[in-house]
Amino acid sequence: MSPTTSTSVPNSREAELALADAAVLGQLLRDARRDRGLSLKAFAAQSGISEGLLSKFERGSGNPSLLTLQKIAAALGIRLSDLFHQVPSAGHDRGEAEHSELRPDQCAVVRPDDRKRLVIPFEGLVYELLSPDLQRGLAMLYCEIPVGFEGSARPFQHKGEDTVHVLTGRFEVHVAHASHVLEPGDTVTFQSSLPHWWKNIGDVPATVICVNSPPSF
Repeated sequence: MSPTTSTSVPNSREAELALADAAVLGQLLRDARRDRGLSLKAFAAQSGISEGLLSKFERGSGNPSLLTLQKIAAALGIRLSDLFHQVPSAGHDRGEAEHSELRPDQCAVVRPDDRKRLVIPFEGLVYELLSPDLQRGLAMLYCEIPVGFEGSARPFQHKGEDTVHVLTGRFEVHVAHASHVLEPGDTVTFQSSLPHWWKNIGDVPATVICVNSPPSF
């Protein structure tokens, strides 16, 4: 949101989603830690994040930033995408059942309410998985980037190739030592083995579609 505009009051559905996101993310973090036989104290030492803060995250009452989640994922030996989760949808009656003679690995439909998502409330970042899962040749994500966000503190770097298409807002993509300003309709493709990060330089939230191949978020 723009710092010059007032914060809108979330509706009941948005509040419900925010609570569900926080609770499920906390459960995923707690399960991943316990699966590795780590106490909170040991995990705090390993991740560089205080025990009290980690406990809040696991209870779903904290707001980790993207940088914090990256540190947590690295300490657990997992990818950020492992923290995507399904939020129970309100449900929609489509009037008729859907039928397909193809297997899910051959053809799969993802409805808006069925997307897996990762929300980072502290920074207002939202990632939604548009592809059905991360077991395919590529992954497609819908991303919301709030005004003022910039990710230079911890650039992404992974194998493969990324394409980013801007839907709304002004968006700055940094790849290695180069930078590009993108506006609605613009698309950039780059080798994701190069360090890369992005920044919202506009006065409205930016929304983008990202594709990476192979899935490596």
